[in-house]
Amino acid sequence: MRATPINRTIRKVTLTALCILLVLLSGRVMAEPSPAQKTTAVFTAEMQSALEGAQNVLLTIQPFPDEAAVGFFKNGRSLPKGYLEQTADKILEQRGKFTKVAGLTRTALAYSAAGGNINNIAGIDLYPFLMNHDGIDSEGAAAVAAAYITSKNSISNSLERTNRYPDLLFYQLLDMQLADGSWPLAGQKQGDLVATAWVLTALASEVSSEQTAQPIEKALQWLKSKQQLDGGFDGKTTTTAQVIVALSSQGVDAADFTKEGGASLLDHLLARKLTGGGFAQTAGGGNDSPATVQAYLALTSYKLLSKQAGMLYSGLHHAGLDRATIQVEGPGGTLAGGHIVGGDAVKAAAAFLQAKGLAYKLNADAAKPAFTAIEGIQNGRYNGRGEWKIAVFSGGSAWMYPENSPYRLTIGNGDQLLVYYADDTELLDRMEVKWKDKNGQEMGGYASANMPFSLHITKSNGQLGGLPAFGATVTLQGKSVVADSTGKVSFAGMKPGVYPVQVTKYRKDAAPALSKRTFALHVSSPELASFTDANKVAAWARLDFATALSSGYIQGVSASGNVLAPKQKLTRAEFLTLLLRLLHEFPDAKATSSFKDVPADKWYSGTIAKAEELGIISSSAGKFEPDRGITREEAADMVTKAARLSTYGSPDRVKFADTSSLSEASRQAIQAVNEHEVMTGSGSRFDPKQILVREQAAAILVRLQKLIPEAFY
Repeated sequence: MRATPINRTIRKVTLTALCILLVLLSGRVMAEPSPAQKTTAVFTAEMQSALEGAQNVLLTIQPFPDEAAVGFFKNGRSLPKGYLEQTADKILEQRGKFTKVAGLTRTALAYSAAGGNINNIAGIDLYPFLMNHDGIDSEGAAAVAAAYITSKNSISNSLERTNRYPDLLFYQLLDMQLADGSWPLAGQKQGDLVATAWVLTALASEVSSEQTAQPIEKALQWLKSKQQLDGGFDGKTTTTAQVIVALSSQGVDAADFTKEGGASLLDHLLARKLTGGGFAQTAGGGNDSPATVQAYLALTSYKLLSKQAGMLYSGLHHAGLDRATIQVEGPGGTLAGGHIVGGDAVKAAAAFLQAKGLAYKLNADAAKPAFTAIEGIQNGRYNGRGEWKIAVFSGGSAWMYPENSPYRLTIGNGDQLLVYYADDTELLDRMEVKWKDKNGQEMGGYASANMPFSLHITKSNGQLGGLPAFGATVTLQGKSVVADSTGKVSFAGMKPGVYPVQVTKYRKDAAPALSKRTFALHVSSPELASFTDANKVAAWARLDFATALSSGYIQGVSASGNVLAPKQKLTRAEFLTLLLRLLHEFPDAKATSSFKDVPADKWYSGTIAKAEELGIISSSAGKFEPDRGITREEAADMVTKAARLSTYGSPDRVKFADTSSLSEASRQAIQAVNEHEVMTGSGSRFDPKQILVREQAAAILVRLQKLIPEAFY
């Protein structure tokens, strides 16, 4: 059975609420130009031909120019094979730390356009790196504008503190405008055409704001004053093209943006088109890659305006699959539990039930579907009372109920979906641990080894949360205690570890008063320095080992518990045990695996059966060899499956001298753990056949913990 963490943090929810509040207060969101604003822009056949010609030329450029990726995405064209992985390589090589804001934003926008999620590249979230980049204050208005655009195409769940947020960038852009309406380059006091075009492109998302009306108007007037009679700007195709992108983003028809008696920007742009499909930078010049890229983006932006299909730099974010958990609780116990992907809650639950082979029925309400029966348990089972309901525990903080929302419930990353049989049934929301240290000071957080502690259980209903779960039955290690009027139960001290705490309140011939929930109780081991062989822990592993001890994942190995044995080799069964503790997946002691060499009476039988159920291991080989030392290759495979780690970069980026002879599956697993920095190897070697030792396992657990969504740890 899978458990819920005991130490729920509300920081993510608080952060989300603050972001929503900021949007409400400012009245701004990443908006497209109003559909009511009809455009006179006409994208001609000549323009389409020029766009396609430039597109074909761009495909021949090696390496493919990152700036062009946005245009390909907006035109529905496929990018070169392997481009997504090659772009991920750049991010992974630098671990998100780009020297220049311009390089970070260019790569981030390209990665988004290629279908990547800039908020998760093997655990790397580019948003904090961008918002904390010193270059925002030193690289000029164009860099701030690009940062603002990138931030608007980001949905970050990072809890890392940032020095800036999008609204600050917005006001920074307004403050940087010169008196004549332009924006300068870094360190300059005169306006620059490219910088001004970038800022206008960025401010297009705020075109409906009163704060931008005058700055935008002044900037457009300044641009008009700098336009040449041939329709262009400073004789360069790149500059003219970037102005076209800015105007199109603002909803301004570039064909009408002309000096009296002069040509339009589009006339000037098309005049630079060459026979082979590329564009010249200057009149009479040859094919120029930057000019071709910018001309392609300009034509794409103008095409979007003509079709009222949005802005060039909007709608680029790709979220990827959300991972969540589900529990199906009947009137007498758990029917099923497992993992699901995010989306519509009812659809996700129905897909899960179908996959598990559990029969169900839904009502006929297409707007708000609901379950009417699961596994033969019908609504109204108890003298017409009782019904199936759903709720979502979101952000590690509170339950969301369908009756409290005008919309259908959805599931996000790390959420928990509960399908339960109810009749005024309340839901358990959290468990808080309290204990006293040797000085009598009350402490919170993880329980301390061998110290008495109390658990404080709270519940919620559709109206209120944080209510004491009085009368609930709390079961821990075979001992059941009924919570008092404050929702409190007390237990004697326990050995270090991670334990399931089951909380229930069943009623005879009725739906439960409380829907069953299993929490995870962490009991910390003594601190690292207290072990007799603490000095044998390698310097690189000391912090991770201390954290693993504090979390209860690892304990001492001697009878007295004061010996760590950091260099002791781990067996395959022992490593699986550690992984399941991290995942809060608790084995059924009575469960048996299908492996021939795993007797039912062994201590690890239930662990191996649970790992098999979760897909971490497979019985196809017939034997598991539980007592054999686990190799680093095998550990990488188990870790990848347990945490569902994906690969992001090119396979050739991870170059170990000793992995080429391994199976493709093993190489992919090693690539995944290396990209996520869970297992990195040493120099040019991964040592796949080396037996894993305890200090290495401790490091793996702590590194892995940082990558798993909050509901998973």
